[in-house]
Amino acid sequence: MKPGTAVLDHQLLELVSSLVCILREGRVAFINQAGSRMLGLSGVDVALGTPFVDYVEADYRFLVEAGWDLLAEEDFLPLKLHRTDGTLFEAEIRVRVVPSPEETFLLEARDISKFVRSAEALREREERLQGVLASVAEGIITVNEQGLIETANPAIDRMFGYPPGKLVRQHLGVLMAESLRDHHQEMFRQYLDGSHQRLMGRAVESLGRRADGTMFPIEISVSELRHGKSRLFTGILRDISERKENEERIKRLAHHDNLTGLPNRNLLNDRINHALARVRRHGGRMAVLYVDLDKFKPINDTLGHEAGDVVLREVASRLSVCIRGSDTVSRVGGDEFVVVVEEIARPAEAAMVARKIIDALAKSILYMGNECRVGASIGIAIFPDDGASMEDVCKAADVAMYRVKHSGRNGFCFYSEHAADIEADYVGLAPCDPVDISS
Repeated sequence: MKPGTAVLDHQLLELVSSLVCILREGRVAFINQAGSRMLGLSGVDVALGTPFVDYVEADYRFLVEAGWDLLAEEDFLPLKLHRTDGTLFEAEIRVRVVPSPEETFLLEARDISKFVRSAEALREREERLQGVLASVAEGIITVNEQGLIETANPAIDRMFGYPPGKLVRQHLGVLMAESLRDHHQEMFRQYLDGSHQRLMGRAVESLGRRADGTMFPIEISVSELRHGKSRLFTGILRDISERKENEERIKRLAHHDNLTGLPNRNLLNDRINHALARVRRHGGRMAVLYVDLDKFKPINDTLGHEAGDVVLREVASRLSVCIRGSDTVSRVGGDEFVVVVEEIARPAEAAMVARKIIDALAKSILYMGNECRVGASIGIAIFPDDGASMEDVCKAADVAMYRVKHSGRNGFCFYSEHAADIEADYVGLAPCDPVDISS
């Protein structure tokens, strides 16, 4: 319908099934019967002289408060209107300038609620809208169908370390880690082709790339806005570095000893299960060494718990250098440690690790000028020789450790005899004979 005299023919406008009204200075000068019913008015006269913005849902008013003349440049614009009873409905509006001495516009609104396919889609749109309006600290960009950035708010510039305006007309890929750019572009291409309909409205974690090349974790959610015959995409980007650090901290606390940083019993059990699966799949043996510190209690009693903590941290450090990268050392109690040695060909290899541990602990540990000396009673059990399950093997290692405790301490002992496999230095040892190498 072209602006002109015909536009002001009220009888003609009454034939239109959608809401049609004439606005002068932003106020309703005319509204047709269909529009009156759409807004739930008791009559057309109720709306006369009222600002049309009163019928626009509060979160959308910024679109019209910027000026009706700006909206006249658009085709159809989606927004929400509310009826006099307070209920909301989805609408599309189109605004056209009417030649007149006064600022006059012809506004047409269509109720498109029935075209909203599901309540879930509506909820997602509301969440995206609320995110854009309420999260000015978050990065917001608009991207065209070619993947070029058309606008970027200041939060994006700060987040990625770019000068204001520098990102405009650059490809979206400049904000992504190079290793992920092809993946993101392929997902975007599939969405444009219609083969990836789930891309919009979901929060996706990725890796962002700052202007200086540093990487950081980000969360991206994208929504689509029809702009005439073309499509514009709005992206909300959040720096989730702090959240990831907190998650990693919580995860570490759940799986590591807070004092020494070693794996705790939870992580130990997980690693034992994985190691056990590998042994059963590929054959071979693995060893469990139960390490209980000797003479640790007197340090706590005489020098205090702070001294004990220093000793435990140093012991943990020394134990860690006695094993291979594929092995595990864990703190499971106050002064108790468990070492898992994977993929051993002979029990003698476990004996070598035990000897390294005792040698490593032979040197005193200094605390505020005091020399703290500890030893280790080590019980060794082999899977599958000493048990059909790791629970049995761990119990066997514990039993062997107590044999050392009761037989002089500061040595190691196998749960059962492996004389045929043990190196010459250890041949002839009975199952309960500790190997004392303190001398």
